Amino acid sequence: MTKTSPRSADAAAWCLALLLMSANTLSFIDRTVMALLVDPIRSDLHISDTQISLLQGLAFALFYAAFGLPLGQAADRGNRPILMSAGVGIWSVMTAGCGLAANFWGLFLARMGVAVGEAALAPAAVSILSDRFPQRLVARALAVFQSGIFIGSALALICGGALLGWLKSSNGLIFPGIGRLADWRVVFIAVGAPGLVLVLALLAVREPRRRVDPDTAARLRPTISQALRWIWRRRRLYGAHFTGFTLITILAYGALAWTPTVMIRRFGVPPGAAGLDLGLILLAAGPVGVFSSGWLIDRLLVKGLVEGPILAALAGVVLFAFALPAYALAPGVGAAMGAATLLAFAQSYPYGIASASLALVTPPELRGQVTALYLLISNLLGLSLGPLLVALMTEHVFHNDQCVGVSLAILPCLTAPFAIAALWSCRKPYAEALQAIETGRFG
Repeated sequence: MTKTSPRSADAAAWCLALLLMSANTLSFIDRTVMALLVDPIRSDLHISDTQISLLQGLAFALFYAAFGLPLGQAADRGNRPILMSAGVGIWSVMTAGCGLAANFWGLFLARMGVAVGEAALAPAAVSILSDRFPQRLVARALAVFQSGIFIGSALALICGGALLGWLKSSNGLIFPGIGRLADWRVVFIAVGAPGLVLVLALLAVREPRRRVDPDTAARLRPTISQALRWIWRRRRLYGAHFTGFTLITILAYGALAWTPTVMIRRFGVPPGAAGLDLGLILLAAGPVGVFSSGWLIDRLLVKGLVEGPILAALAGVVLFAFALPAYALAPGVGAAMGAATLLAFAQSYPYGIASASLALVTPPELRGQVTALYLLISNLLGLSLGPLLVALMTEHVFHNDQCVGVSLAILPCLTAPFAIAALWSCRKPYAEALQAIETGRFG
């Protein structure tokens, strides 16, 4: 039997990280493309901004949260490539199904189906990459995976915008047996189709050996109840971590949901052009933010600063809280585009920290479930509250669709101070936990 050389093993590990980044990219294309289609969906289905916010948030978050823990447990126990492959297949079919929805409730149910599939990806990906890479490279490997969030969000705007422009110039498409579909429906079907190719690629991935200490595995069986007890005994650490990063997630999803609409409503930019411009900015600056924070916390940890991940996150919150109002209240298109570059970096920066910092202080046999619980809380609240708070302020405080920028600018005031307080309180328990993990005393 031929042995794999260390160099080829390293190359294989990075290829896995890139493949999982591709899956994450696709998931965020399917999740985010609706942000570009707000006004056409509103017009066609006769629904409000608040209902749009429920489609972008609650419809997705409910099932993402409900399936998160069981699928996290499956990631800790079962074959992770098969689990991820099944998830990709489900969310791709259901994304295409969004394009066939006849009314608000049909679209609501289709978005729930997208969430079921996407709930399988992150816990399994974080778990498998944490096993596949040495600890000194885990943050960078997870940053590669998490960069898919912003590559996918950018491609949703770029490709969705380009497709909308082409459909408008060609008077749409006629489907056999169905007839002419509205342009927004064609976009959903088009972005859902490529996932079926990725299903086959994930099925070809080999399950790596799990990095589990036998004594710890005997004490801590990977069940949901054990994971919850583990978290409860360390509630100062996990409570502050979950709270801080969940508040950042509320801010991030609010920005992601309404950024294109600010350009369209405030400055009259056509949806296709807004998607292309903002997508190119996000594609350039988003991955830089994720990689920068992943590289930074690796460097801080190498230098012995055990609370480095939390300090890095604190700096990111401050930057985000400045960048979002700068974009949302910009006096013109040029200023908005400049601020959008800073916003794209600031918005992506925390994603290189959240999962990596969690994985570093959690035993390998519980990473899938602990990550799933974090994602359950952060996505349920982030996806539900982020888009909804902006819509409620626009409709019920300002009573004016054109005030969406003001509503978006207020969002950091409701989240950033509390995120800073939570992360500041997390510094000491995080440092103690990481030191205990490194010395083998974290039983």
